[in-house]
Amino acid sequence: MKTLPAASALLVLTTLLTPLQMSAQDPDSVRTAEVRVHLGHIAEGFADTPFGMGLLKTAMLEGEIAAAWARVAGVDTLDLGRMQRAMNNVMHAIDPVEVPVGAGMGYGFRQAAEGVGMHTDLAMMAAADSLAPSLAFHGPFMARAANAARTRADDAIAIARQVQAAQDVRSALRLVDRLSETIRTMMYGEDEDRDGRIGQTEDEVGLAQAAYHLSLVYRVNGGDMPSVRPDDFVDSLGLDTLGRQPDSVRFRRRRGF
Repeated sequence: MKTLPAASALLVLTTLLTPLQMSAQDPDSVRTAEVRVHLGHIAEGFADTPFGMGLLKTAMLEGEIAAAWARVAGVDTLDLGRMQRAMNNVMHAIDPVEVPVGAGMGYGFRQAAEGVGMHTDLAMMAAADSLAPSLAFHGPFMARAANAARTRADDAIAIARQVQAAQDVRSALRLVDRLSETIRTMMYGEDEDRDGRIGQTEDEVGLAQAAYHLSLVYRVNGGDMPSVRPDDFVDSLGLDTLGRQPDSVRFRRRRGF
């Protein structure tokens, strides 16, 4: 894992549980350090992710790539073959185990979301509720959101496979619309009951809700969580314009797609 920024991250992580007097012999200090490691993997950096990004940021970047290529398929209304080839890039960004080669970063939204859930669970197991009341409260919401996002990632893969099996453009477009909605929901959640907010049920939450609750853990303990929005990569990869006419046409022509 990359070195954590000394100013903000150290302040948050060293005060994350309680103002304990920590020593190498204190069992509580050992658990405190373990919690810091797991939350650091989620928000700060992880050894095997692209560029050593945290798991949340990695997931959001892979999700943005998948969403962009779903848009490409949605504007390619005259060529079923190109729509179906775009699905390879969607699936590679979500789960490179399904499609080993594509436009994603090679880690996959699904794996990153699974990692968020796993390290959340490990962090909660590493500290008693009395040591980390904010984590005890927000951790279950984080784990639920990560698990729901992972399940929707599986749904997105299944829909992308259906697009590739479609026999005509009209059928494929209906599936692409479902795919885009599923990707958006796995990332940001969805107000299913139309009550004006995204609740805490698995039907509504996405991975962004895990980031929200983790940011509250940081805030309660006196710091700000580093941004997990992959804006710099979105800009450099041209994801905002990919799949939006007329830029998407120029993008595909430059790359022979």
